[in-house]
Amino acid sequence: MRITNEFTLSLPPHEAYELLLDLEKVTPCMPGAVLGDELPDGARKVAVTVKVGPIKFTYDGTVRIAEQDAGARRAVLLGTANEARGQGSATAAIAMHVHEVEGGSRVTATADVDLTGRAAQMGHGMVESVSKQLIGQFTRRLSERFVDRHGRVAVAAGPPPGGADVEALEAGSLAWAVMRDRVSQPFRRRGEKGSE
Repeated sequence: MRITNEFTLSLPPHEAYELLLDLEKVTPCMPGAVLGDELPDGARKVAVTVKVGPIKFTYDGTVRIAEQDAGARRAVLLGTANEARGQGSATAAIAMHVHEVEGGSRVTATADVDLTGRAAQMGHGMVESVSKQLIGQFTRRLSERFVDRHGRVAVAAGPPPGGADVEALEAGSLAWAVMRDRVSQPFRRRGEKGSE
């Protein structure tokens, strides 16, 4: 399945691009993600845990930057992982492009995702909703931690987000946000048709 997400950062495009390719900095801002050791091929180990209500998915895998073009501010990240407990797997090729917009940068990320196991049974709509909520949390954490009020890359403000309290809060808010998004979709479609 293909999922496209967009978000903005109040940074000049070249700074936003460089920040997003710094796995040491950005991984702690992704809810439930922990970056591990570097492997001989340059990939990094990664563990990811995502909770949607009572369902918890834990994956162990690798991530690497497969392509990068600083001039065009484009890059491709490849990730592969297997469920820590279960038969499921996940692979993703994420093409990222940073565009200049007024006041900063807009990032477009298009992910070609292949899921097996329990996550695949959630369906495209639910996976897309979860993806959007996670990107929203990621963007907020990234901005709070690294972007100063003048729209520049800031020195890290405090330790990386994490801990049991934060994880529980994010899990609960994620489940609620996904549910709200799913329930409101039919009403948004009706409103769009009515305005045509």
